Amino acid sequence: MLHLAALAVVAAGCVALTGRPLFSAGLALVLIGLLAVVGNAKYASLREPLVFSDLSLFSQVFSHPRLYLPFLGFGKLTVVLVGIAAAVGAFVAESPAPPGQRWTAAVVTSICLLACIALSRRLPLTLQPFSDQCRFGFFSAFAAYLINGLSGAQRRAFIRAARTSPFSVGRPDVHPDVIVIQSESYFDARRLGECVSDAPYAHFDRAKRESFEQGELTVPAWGANTMRSEFAMLTGLTSPELGYARFYPYMFVRRACASLAGYFSRGGYRTAAVHPYYANFFGRRRAFAHMYFDRFLDIEDFKSASRVGPYVGDLAVADKLIALLQDSDDKPVFAFAITMENHGPLHLERVAAGESTSRHTLGEDARWRDLTAYLRHVENADAMIGRLTGYLRDRDRPTVLCFYGDHVPALSSVFDALETEPTHSDYFIWRNFASDIGTQRDIGVETLGSTIQRAMRHADRVTPDPRNELQQMSA
Repeated sequence: MLHLAALAVVAAGCVALTGRPLFSAGLALVLIGLLAVVGNAKYASLREPLVFSDLSLFSQVFSHPRLYLPFLGFGKLTVVLVGIAAAVGAFVAESPAPPGQRWTAAVVTSICLLACIALSRRLPLTLQPFSDQCRFGFFSAFAAYLINGLSGAQRRAFIRAARTSPFSVGRPDVHPDVIVIQSESYFDARRLGECVSDAPYAHFDRAKRESFEQGELTVPAWGANTMRSEFAMLTGLTSPELGYARFYPYMFVRRACASLAGYFSRGGYRTAAVHPYYANFFGRRRAFAHMYFDRFLDIEDFKSASRVGPYVGDLAVADKLIALLQDSDDKPVFAFAITMENHGPLHLERVAAGESTSRHTLGEDARWRDLTAYLRHVENADAMIGRLTGYLRDRDRPTVLCFYGDHVPALSSVFDALETEPTHSDYFIWRNFASDIGTQRDIGVETLGSTIQRAMRHADRVTPDPRNELQQMSA
């Protein structure tokens, strides 16, 4: 019933607007086909079917085509374009219906829309998109997610959830600088097997050994949807607490929203977001303004920065963070950096012969090229870690550095070939004012903020150089 009612809303609504019944019926079918094709392509790459919040990202397909269209593939893209062309041709060929029919179609649209709302509320959804679509059908589940997700009840639930954030109250008692780096698609690929070399993880391994805490990180994203992990880290809120907002939380940030940046702002910190891409991507500029970031350094601040492939390199992000620390004017700094270098699609990148040798032992076969390209970027992320920790070791001001991966990379073909499916990223929290031994603890990304708060303790005490104590412990 929901499937039929939703189909009627689309078809009758189009008749009411255009007065062309045949065009409207065809458009409804083309629309469902288009959603199915895109949904299948998304699932093949990202292990998640199309959900309602993806519609709000549709404009980004045109403004940032490289991030989306390559995953669709030439064949599916051709089918989509043919369907759109057919719909346009039908519109031109068909004569408009009398006004009376359009009014009738408007009444049918209203009745069916009310039926859709009532039926969507009754559907026992789990908010696990793949399971719900398998159980109720693609279009029915999609329509139910759309109606429930955009409801006033969901907006009110999101506002209530934001108020329960662990960062909605309080302020820091001590004031070390705090740097948080969300590294694009970063995880320890050595979990794929002994085939992956240790070389791309040299600085990462050292930082883990010296860290306050480190381990695997449970994240609410796989292959993409960076903003889900990002929002969880910044707010401390879990997916169940967010309800439908879990799929694209920034879409719901329309007013002041408690965050880790707000916690530091109340303590007199300068708060800055650093992202070497466009600030409006994912609606970050609007959302971060509501989440108490004083500054947003985006692609405009990286005009002269070096690029690695199509994106600004990770070392340029490290340099920008160091510059922020040096320009602190005696006020503590909280900086949240979102890297971009390792963003896919990796299959568009060139891999030279022999490049895999220092990174893995799987050889030069074409099916491993994406892994080679991925590990090449991991090496640069590792160099970023080395540059930052090297600078901070020689810095007098106490500083906490948190580094984590937002999700595993979209390497479906590689994972399938190795018969594995990693789901966890990695993190460490390192500081330059205490002797730590890399306590290992696997956590969820939403608890990173509270772990950073624990790592800040005793930052006001004078402590020995951690390098000296570690050398003595080793001896």
